[in-house]
Amino acid sequence: MIEIDIPIGRHIWWTQNRRSRTWVTPYQRKKTVKRIAHLIFLDHINRHGGKRPADTETDWPVHVTAIIHPITHGRFDPENAAPMVKAILDAGTQAGMWPDDNAKYIIGPDYRPGTPSPDKTTYHITIRIEHQ
Repeated sequence: MIEIDIPIGRHIWWTQNRRSRTWVTPYQRKKTVKRIAHLIFLDHINRHGGKRPADTETDWPVHVTAIIHPITHGRFDPENAAPMVKAILDAGTQAGMWPDDNAKYIIGPDYRPGTPSPDKTTYHITIRIEHQ
């Protein structure tokens, strides 16, 4: 099992429930999250000798769980973080964590609530990668 933490500042957080008058704001925020996640995935790969979660065809698919750590103790719906998680999974593809983020290589993501973030200005999404 691999767990990778992606911090996302409150000022760039975007959920399915938010509305925008234009496409620009959500696009820019998701693009920023994708860049952050891409660097974190590359760092993980480099620190582990260039290894991906699975290296042979028989190791795929892997199961991905997205654990959402909110900034408050109130009720929340983890699935609403889907735009952020999608950007993170796309970054994983770009970084080489998996060949593609389709069902052949990834089962999920499943969404789970996490503990509230200790820093009230930063959300965290933990990506848990497990072999089937």
